[in-house]
Amino acid sequence: QLFEASSCTYTYLLADAATGDAVIIDPVLETVPRDLRLLRELGLTLRYAANTHCHADHVTGSGALRRALGCRSAISWASGASADLRLRQGEELRFGAF
Repeated sequence: QLFEASSCTYTYLLADAATGDAVIIDPVLETVPRDLRLLRELGLTLRYAANTHCHADHVTGSGALRRALGCRSAISWASGASADLRLRQGEELRFGAF
């Protein structure tokens, strides 16, 4: 769990230690350098940058992470936002053994 103080936003980094695959949830644009550094330090490969919903309180870092690392972006289909994956109820993001 990571915190961005100015927007009071929590970002979550999930990883499979065995494969090094990772997903970041609700990344914030201003903290992308921190997130990139953490992924590098932990030796993780970011597979998805996912948003739980459209955020009015901050700009998402998904696009910047996608450009930097080639991961795929994801968000709920119901949000109306654009992403590589627009997930519907019950669909899952698979990474590593998860």
